[in-house]
Amino acid sequence: MARGGAASFVEQMSRFVTDDISVDAARNGLITDLTTERDRLISTGEASSHWFRSVNGVEGAPETDLRVGGSIVYNFGLISDAASFALDLCRAKSPVASGSYRDAWVLLVGDKIWTGDIEDLPFDAEVTIVNPAPYARKIDVGAMPKMSVSPGIVEAVRQAVYRKYPGITVWRKFINLSGSVGGFKAPYILKDGAARRLAKHDMRSSAFRRGQAYLARRKDLAPGQPITYPALVMSDPDYSG
Repeated sequence: MARGGAASFVEQMSRFVTDDISVDAARNGLITDLTTERDRLISTGEASSHWFRSVNGVEGAPETDLRVGGSIVYNFGLISDAASFALDLCRAKSPVASGSYRDAWVLLVGDKIWTGDIEDLPFDAEVTIVNPAPYARKIDVGAMPKMSVSPGIVEAVRQAVYRKYPGITVWRKFINLSGSVGGFKAPYILKDGAARRLAKHDMRSSAFRRGQAYLARRKDLAPGQPITYPALVMSDPDYSG
């Protein structure tokens, strides 16, 4: 079943009730059918194990409250599954020396660290996964010498999330951090600035046409500037409005 079909399914209690089948028996049979289908969708991976239920339009009501003409709706959310997968993959792709970088990944909801269980994330949450280590940007863009892993960790995880959870909106962006985050004080202030990049020997390069060997240094990478941090941002458009 496609995600749109698994996201919610509604059964109206419109079975024909004869003298031989009571309303209670029809209700119980329908509830059995629905819960069996719900569990099948979850077990086959067609629906998330994170869901909430509405009965007759009342969120959280039990299935047994179903009345004639009413409905049972199961709404499945993917944000918890996607966030857990992404966080685990960020850690798995991290270089490990002391382990401080690998263990520094944090999950934010809004601008606050999420301290609850990932499975309890609100379905409409915008989730940010970021590493606050002062060298996180260097690792991600490949400016760290002698790295044991390939650069582009955040982008690689973004692509993996997109493939596994195509219904999730996920993108990479550079964000600002402040305060104590993941055991590091943020933002880190650049001391020497970023190394200047050589201009391409190509007439399409304005620096080359001006006879300059190096590209102009970006103002945000100059000494004394706070760094921004590469981050993964995701949300579930079915619930984020």
